[in-house]
Amino acid sequence: MKKFKQSKLLWIFETAVLVLILSLIINARTTRTGSVVHGGAQNVFVPANENYMLDPAATEPPPDDAVLWPNLTLEELQNMRQYQMVNDSNLLSSAFKPDDIQPIPGTWNMMIDGDILPYLEALLEDLREHGYTPYIAGAYRSYSFQEKLFNGKASQIAYGMDPPVTDYLDPRYQEAVAEARTITMFPGSSEHQLGYAVDILDRQRSWLDYSRMDQEFFAYLDSICASYGFIKRYPTNKMLLTGWDEPYHYRYVGVEAATFIMEHGICYEEFYAHYDPEFTFGAF
Repeated sequence: MKKFKQSKLLWIFETAVLVLILSLIINARTTRTGSVVHGGAQNVFVPANENYMLDPAATEPPPDDAVLWPNLTLEELQNMRQYQMVNDSNLLSSAFKPDDIQPIPGTWNMMIDGDILPYLEALLEDLREHGYTPYIAGAYRSYSFQEKLFNGKASQIAYGMDPPVTDYLDPRYQEAVAEARTITMFPGSSEHQLGYAVDILDRQRSWLDYSRMDQEFFAYLDSICASYGFIKRYPTNKMLLTGWDEPYHYRYVGVEAATFIMEHGICYEEFYAHYDPEFTFGAF
């Protein structure tokens, strides 16, 4: 009887410990949220897990209503390619291709729109002069190339299902497509097709994992990119607004807009929303 009581007490103690540990885990997960402030027309707050707040270069507060925004019209944003919004809700046509695609010197078959090539070259030269070794990991991609990337990822996911899906007509294949859209940009939604975007890494530390990247390299790059018309397009702490976490992806929008965006720590969606009252954040 005594042994039974001891066993019961031990069981109660172990259960209490497990409940305490579980409570601590739940509490930690529910309190690890912050507020990503974003501007645009309404200046609202979006709750975000702190795991998204890893990019120190993208944590500046957004402007308030008293700040003078660049003197642009919605018509200009919609009709000038440097301002064109490209995402899941604003797809480029499969027939779209920049008129003047040119090779980026010093790269292996990397191309970019000829209009912004001088600005990119000047940006890269600035980085080299300050002791860095910039590396272009991605540039112009055609619609068909992006389509191959996306279909390949969807097929890979489908084949990994249990049982594997090998028939495109299988209803479960759409599940693979939905998952692929969270990993690889859907054809027509990639800024690389626009010809105004590049992925820039440090050749010495060219990982896509931000925690393993050269933090000093990106800190300096972020401090100068606007001077050449570029912005960090998908900052980590703006993932809830852009849908993507790619702190190495830079987009040309012109010096005026880029300076405003980078100085105020906002993403391009926030900038665009300020001029378009009907704009919706597709990342939600």
